[in-house]
Amino acid sequence: MPQSTCEISAEPVASRLATALVRFTAYSKYAGDSADFPGASDQGVQVSTRQRKVVHLEYDCVSPRVGSTQDVPLRIRILFHEQWDASKGEAVLRPDYLAIAHSAALAVAKELRCVDDGGLPARAEDLPAAAD
Repeated sequence: MPQSTCEISAEPVASRLATALVRFTAYSKYAGDSADFPGASDQGVQVSTRQRKVVHLEYDCVSPRVGSTQDVPLRIRILFHEQWDASKGEAVLRPDYLAIAHSAALAVAKELRCVDDGGLPARAEDLPAAAD
């Protein structure tokens, strides 16, 4: 499945254009033997911020709209990567990175009509602690 990418750009300022990328990847446990495929322990909402200026957010979507079930949920991964080297950095902007990834994830969960919004909380502040 090709990865859908949502590119978010700010208004140009002094010949610079701040851009962030949000990439969505959907998986099914019957998609094949991909090394990137989540394992049995990859269930529920998970957050990772191990890499610099990167947030990974994952959740399971059970929805008749996409043909997924409790036994075979659709696993959705959101990757947010801020790519401007001169930014304030992840120490300052990490809450904003999480808010962007969470907002994108929740919008997709609502659009797909995932049961219980895929387990995502209503607010980014209520996400599980990130695995660092």
